[in-house]
Amino acid sequence: MHRRFINAACYQFLRSERLGYFQTSDFSSKKEVPVTCVSKMQNNQGETPDSRPTQPQATFIKQETIHKEKWLSLERVTYKDPTGRQRTWESVERTTKPNVHGSADAVAMVTVLKRLIHYDCIVLVKQFRPALKCNTIEFPAGLIDQGESPKDAAIRELKEETGYTGTILSVSPALALDSGISATSINLVHMQVDGDDPDNLKPSPNLDDGEFIEVLLLPFHKLRKKLDEMAGADLVIDARVYTYASAIEQYDWSVKK
Repeated sequence: MHRRFINAACYQFLRSERLGYFQTSDFSSKKEVPVTCVSKMQNNQGETPDSRPTQPQATFIKQETIHKEKWLSLERVTYKDPTGRQRTWESVERTTKPNVHGSADAVAMVTVLKRLIHYDCIVLVKQFRPALKCNTIEFPAGLIDQGESPKDAAIRELKEETGYTGTILSVSPALALDSGISATSINLVHMQVDGDDPDNLKPSPNLDDGEFIEVLLLPFHKLRKKLDEMAGADLVIDARVYTYASAIEQYDWSVKK
């Protein structure tokens, strides 16, 4: 069975900006926002995607493990392209992927901290990423354990990395992260933290051995500006975080017009 994935950053933008409503910092309701869209796009011959003849599709043939380490494996994927030509592709997979069809490897939590007499803030984490040789700013995230649901993983990981206890608002389907080189996938989990709850007044992370994480609270209404100020040669912003911030800003622009 073929699986279809949506890119995680693309999904985050669409969810925030293009679905006819925007999930604002007031998560008690969904604010309706008019969105002009075209349900069926036409090409210059007047055809819509639904009316075109069925096009040949690429098909998967087999997958072989070239090399395997503790956390990652290098794979060779053989497939047939739409012209019928057989090709191969090298990709990376996580060895920890849950043995459940359709399950993602990990969760990333898009979390809003709400407190009285404070601006709403986005909960982010700063940590060193060896692959990039520098620090990054990301959503809190973590691997899904065997037998664990995305919701349970999100609650656990948010508590471990930030010390906060959050409430889940929604969970995305499994989303692709970097489909050009990897089969890695995640569930984006939207969460809310009641900062006035006694359990969240003095959050205390419980990090794994080898984890060194700094929790950042950035104001929701200035997120894009703050990220631009922080980005540099020694600090990279995760694409999902920046896409989320851009969607907020574009929404603000559309409302002000």
